[in-house]
Amino acid sequence: MHLVLGIDTGGTYTDAVLYDTETGRVMASGKAQTTRDDLSVGISAVMDTLPPDLLKQIESLSLSTTLATNACVEDKGGRAKLIFIGAERPVVEETGAKYGLPPASEIFFLDAEIQFDGTVAREPDWDAFLRDIPPFLEGADSLAVVSFQGIKNPTLEQKAKKLLLDHFGMFTVCGHELFWSLNYIKRGASTLLNARLIPVITDFLAAIHKNLESRGISVPIVIVRSDGTLMSEEFSLERPVETILCGPAASVLGGVALSGAENCAIVDMGGTTTDIALVKKGVPVKGDGGVSIGKWDTFVDSVYIHTIGLGGDSWVKLAKPGEQADGLEIGPQRVMPLCAAAARWPWVREDLADLVERMPVSTHPLHEFFCLVRDISGDPHYTAQEQAVCKALQQGAMRIDKLAEAAGADLYTLNTKRLESEGLILRCGFTPTDAMHIRGDFTRFDGEASRLAAEFLSHQLEITPDGFCVRVANRVKKELFIHVIQAMLENLSPAFRKDGLNGGLARVIEAAWDNQDAPNPLLHFFPRTEMTLVGIGASTHLFLPDVAKALGAECVIPENAAVANALGAVTGRVSATVTAQILPAGASEEDGCYICTPRQRIFTEDYENAFLLAEETARKEAEEEARRRGAKGEILVTSHDSSQSARVGQEAVNSHDLILTESVTATASGSAGF
Repeated sequence: MHLVLGIDTGGTYTDAVLYDTETGRVMASGKAQTTRDDLSVGISAVMDTLPPDLLKQIESLSLSTTLATNACVEDKGGRAKLIFIGAERPVVEETGAKYGLPPASEIFFLDAEIQFDGTVAREPDWDAFLRDIPPFLEGADSLAVVSFQGIKNPTLEQKAKKLLLDHFGMFTVCGHELFWSLNYIKRGASTLLNARLIPVITDFLAAIHKNLESRGISVPIVIVRSDGTLMSEEFSLERPVETILCGPAASVLGGVALSGAENCAIVDMGGTTTDIALVKKGVPVKGDGGVSIGKWDTFVDSVYIHTIGLGGDSWVKLAKPGEQADGLEIGPQRVMPLCAAAARWPWVREDLADLVERMPVSTHPLHEFFCLVRDISGDPHYTAQEQAVCKALQQGAMRIDKLAEAAGADLYTLNTKRLESEGLILRCGFTPTDAMHIRGDFTRFDGEASRLAAEFLSHQLEITPDGFCVRVANRVKKELFIHVIQAMLENLSPAFRKDGLNGGLARVIEAAWDNQDAPNPLLHFFPRTEMTLVGIGASTHLFLPDVAKALGAECVIPENAAVANALGAVTGRVSATVTAQILPAGASEEDGCYICTPRQRIFTEDYENAFLLAEETARKEAEEEARRRGAKGEILVTSHDSSQSARVGQEAVNSHDLILTESVTATASGSAGF
C-alpha cells in the first residue's frame, strides 16, 4: 500500500481523501467547513475525519485550493504594487483596465529606452529611482516588476529587483520569471496578480504545516497547478498565480477518474463558484491564451474552465424593481449563510425574529449581518470609521443597522466596501444554502434563521417563504443551464471566448429554459448535447439533473463526487515547458543571433547552428524547471520547433517565405514521487 493524502480547501468546504496509488482505491474521505479566519481549524477538522492509523502511513501530500480563484472573483488579495520599466504610460492608461490593472496613477513608471529586440538603448536613472520610489512603497507588502521586451532581455527587471531587495527588503517578483509571452501590459497584470496572491497561498501552506506538525507528520508537499500538473511547495510560494484555477483543474482530473465518461462537461459547484470544464475522448480541453477570471486577464496556462460566481454561498439579493422577472439577484459575491452565522452566534436568529415581527420597510438589506475576519484596530492605513467597524465586530456578528450605530454612522454613511474587498470583514446574508435548509436538502446549520430571513424577504416580494426558496433554486438551475451552453459555445468558436454571449443570443437561451414546459411557445428552441453532464461538489446533485434534462443529456453524479477535487489532487504529474527564441542580432552583430529563454539571453556568432543551441538550451532548462517544480526520478523531455513566416513577393515564381521568428519548445515531465 502506498498512501497519498489529498486535501482540497475551497471557499466553503475543505475535503480530504486517502488514496492508495498501487490499487487506485479511495481508502477514506472526509469533509469539513473551511474556516477563512483561521484555515488551520477547517484543515484540522477534515483530517480528524480520517482514520488515524492510515493517516500516519501517508508518504506524500497533494493539495488543491480554490482560495486563489475566489480571491480573483471577489477581487481580494495582498497589497501588491506594480513597477513598469520602459512602458508607454498612455498605452497603459488606455488598455490596462481590460487586463485588471489599477489606474496608471497607482503604477510606478521607471523611464528607460528599450528596443524591440530587447536591446537597452538607455538605462533608467537608478539613483533617481532609489530616491523617488520610497513614497510609492508605503502600504505595499510585495512588488511586481515588468519591463518592455522583458522576455527578450530581463536584465533591467533583474537589476530593479536586486535594488528593491537590497535597499528596502521588499519581496519582488519579475515578469520574466513567470511568463514568456509578448504583451507586456498583460504580463504586468499577471505578475501583479501573482504578487497579490502571495499572502493567500502563504496562509494556506502555514495552516497545512501547523496541522502536519501537530500530528507528527513530515512528508513532501505538492500543489496542483492551473493546467492540471503539479508543483512543489517551494515553487508555489514563488508562483501562487499558477494556483488560480488549481481547484477547478483538480476537479476535472477527479471528475474524469470518477465518472469514466470520455466526452463530458464536468460541473463543479462549490460554495463560491461553479466551474465548468469539457473533456473530449478522456482528455481535458486546454485553455487558449491564458486564464481570464474576475477582472483579471492573465497569461496563466490552464485546462479550459468556465468559471462563474455561483455557489451554495452566493449572495441572494432582491433586485431593483423591473430588473429581473423573478425579483432576484444571485452572486457573484460570496457571503456567510445566515444559517451558518446563527449556528455560530445565536443572537443572529433573535435579531432576525425581531425583524420579522416588525417587518420594517427599507431600501437597505436589514436582514444582513457582518462578522470580523481579521482585526485592524490601530492600523493607521484605515479610516476611523473602518477601525470602529472592526472594533464593534470583535464580539461577533452584528446586524447592519446595529453596526452602523455602533460605528457612529447610519445606513446611508456606513462604508464597508474596502473592509469587505480586503477580506477583513465578511457579510452574512441569504444564500442558496439557506434555501436548502428550508427545503430540507441540507440541514447542518440553523435552519430556523434561514426560515426567518426567507419570511422577511418573501414579504417584500409578496410571496410565501416556500415560494421564495423555489425561486432561488430555479434561478440557480437557470444560471447553470445558461453557462453550460456558453461553455460549449466557447469551445466551438473563439469569438464566444472573447466576447461571451451577445444580448440576443442570451435572451434566446433564457427563453429556452423559461419555455421548456410551456404548451404553445411562439418558437421552439431547445438546445441539445450528446455530452454527459458530470456533477461533482457537495450540492450539484440538487440542481444539475434538471439542467441535463433540459439539454436532453445524461447526468452522472459519481460516488465520492463530493471529494472529487481532493482525489484529483493526487492524480497529476509534474511538467515544465520552456521556449527558446532565435532572434537576429543588431546591425553591429549582423553575423550572429540571440537565443532568448526565460532565464538568459545568449549571443552566438554561429547562426547556422543556432537551432541546435536553442534546442539544447530549451531541453536543459525544461528538465531543470521540472526538477525545481518537484519532479522525481526519470524525466521525459520532448521538443519541437516552430516558426512564423510571411510571404514576400506577389508573383509565384519570385515569392518566398521570410522567416520572422524561430523557436524551439521543450517539455519535460515526470512523477511527483507518489
